[in-house]
Amino acid sequence: MKILTAVQQQRRERILLSARDQLSQLGYEGLNMRELAVIADVSTSTLYNLYQSKDTLILAALEDQLADINTVVAETNTLGLGRFLARVEAVADQIVETPKYAEAMGKMLFGADAHDPIVQLLIGASLSFNREELAEMAGCGELRQETDRNFLARSLSSTGWSTVLMWMKGYVALHDFKQEYVRNAVTMMLPYVTQAAEVRLRQLL
Repeated sequence: MKILTAVQQQRRERILLSARDQLSQLGYEGLNMRELAVIADVSTSTLYNLYQSKDTLILAALEDQLADINTVVAETNTLGLGRFLARVEAVADQIVETPKYAEAMGKMLFGADAHDPIVQLLIGASLSFNREELAEMAGCGELRQETDRNFLARSLSSTGWSTVLMWMKGYVALHDFKQEYVRNAVTMMLPYVTQAAEVRLRQLL
């Protein structure tokens, strides 16, 4: 990985923050590279040299956002079920706080083919985090021994993205989204956890 100078790092952060802000306000269709260059205080040629297309820039901004979510989760200093719940809530909070941005990401994902980088970034990362947290739960004695963790990781990812789709299509109101997202994840998890973890989960329903 190329090591950036302080000036280059500041420029990168300024561009990605501006991209996320513009996506949050205008959505995918409203993001314009020339206008973004002005807002981020860089030349258009510099912006295109760094990010060859709008989609490339959006993917970089998304990676940056996922890193922010990871930081929020890490700061909870929890493992296993606690870490899983912290991530579910952090993702839901991000969607509620920046719905146009989330909708733009959803549109890109649902319209992408299997090999598109956004598929690996959003679904692949979700599966990876789920597997890691389920393994922690098993190590903490919170998950039933017979659980097929790969199946459960896929089911949790499917449930999360189904909730996003229901919201995007108007079947879940934005003000209800977090509750719906968390309850769906909890409901999916319930049959697979030990008794003590089940008591904790049921308090969230």
